[in-house]
Amino acid sequence: MVGDTLRTIFHVEIYALIGFIIFFTFFIFVTLNAFRMKKEEIDEFSNMPLEDSEAQGVFSDQSQQAGNTN
Repeated sequence: MVGDTLRTIFHVEIYALIGFIIFFTFFIFVTLNAFRMKKEEIDEFSNMPLEDSEAQGVFSDQSQQAGNTN
């Protein structure tokens, strides 16, 4: 059923080619940016999950306040 529907679409093969080109371009862009990153940025990003930031404190304060009102 799906195969018959796809066969009736005029030039349907172009969609696969366009999708591949978009994916490949995005992949190359991300790869190049990863290789161009400075060591300091890589260290900063790798330590982000381990740091205690203000944003985490705000969310934990809100959850504690919500728990106190019940």
